[in-house]
Amino acid sequence: MKFLSYCAFILINSLFVHTAAFGNYLSEVNTAVKVALPGDDDSLGSISEELKSYLKEGNAKNMAKYFGSNLTLSILGENGVYTKYQSEIMLGTFFNQHKPKAVKLTQSSNANNGYQYFTFTLSTEQANYRVFIKIGVGNNNHSIEELRIDKN
Repeated sequence: MKFLSYCAFILINSLFVHTAAFGNYLSEVNTAVKVALPGDDDSLGSISEELKSYLKEGNAKNMAKYFGSNLTLSILGENGVYTKYQSEIMLGTFFNQHKPKAVKLTQSSNANNGYQYFTFTLSTEQANYRVFIKIGVGNNNHSIEELRIDKN
């Protein structure tokens, strides 16, 4: 019985040692990963280039990485506040119906109120559209709070 107790003690002790070591390793990995997450870069230019690229690709999934939990979305006059998932689906539907051909950044600003604003011209086979994006900056990340697509 003493032998079994001793074996259990060694097993439990070694689990704690390995768990603590693995936990320290994970915290180092999480720190490294956090640095590489989208939105951690405060550069106005790199964010606009990413958004421009996603718009040109018609990539709603990558755009949704920047969506906040709720988003004010207006696509061709259909307005509302939608969840991140709903917004991704609606934007994807727009891109499926209007395949992007070219995108041009027409305006960008970094306002004193903690928001960044971007306006793009999106060219498709059907028409040209004006895309307005309002990004809130907080907690070391950027999230799209408002996205509007209007016919140009």
